[in-house]
Amino acid sequence: MKTNPVDKEEIIENLSHINTLINHKQVYGKQSAPYFIVWGCIWIIGFLISSTGAISIIQLTWISLGIIGWLFSGIIFLKQKRLDPMPKFLKNQFRMVWLGFMFIIYIVVFLIGSNLLPLSFHYLSLYSFLLVSILYILLGIVLTRIIFLMGLWLVILGTVTYSFFLDYMYVIFAILGGGCLLLTGILFNRKGIKNE
Repeated sequence: MKTNPVDKEEIIENLSHINTLINHKQVYGKQSAPYFIVWGCIWIIGFLISSTGAISIIQLTWISLGIIGWLFSGIIFLKQKRLDPMPKFLKNQFRMVWLGFMFIIYIVVFLIGSNLLPLSFHYLSLYSFLLVSILYILLGIVLTRIIFLMGLWLVILGTVTYSFFLDYMYVIFAILGGGCLLLTGILFNRKGIKNE
């Protein structure tokens, strides 16, 4: 049985490419840390205020926090784009992730608009929690197993909380959901994404 001779140049080129991918993912982990920290804090504040039960205050809080979060996210994005642009291959992967996520949001909005999914503030909280969980899973496919597993954890947390601990839903979403986002941001800020 014949074996093909090993092409050392091809091996070196492949190893160099793998090393480049790992380095870019670690850099992107550090770049994504501020987003997780900002939105983790917003989730903690928003869901804790939601636990008070005053609908007018809750709506005003989430609108204000949403504007603040997107403002901070936009500033972070523009600053990072200017200082350290994302590599093209990662940009293409993330474009597909965001397209997939937008399509999932479209499906949820369509189901709510068609009255196939119920619409109330409690359900909207669950939907938003599950949508962020799905985003984690999609990002985990591109970046790392840790984010993927955290997305699965958030899906399980959301469904179990809504099924069995409805009275404590907002507190659980604040502490465990927002805490997960915040913890992810802190870990990425310290270490980036490790190769897996």
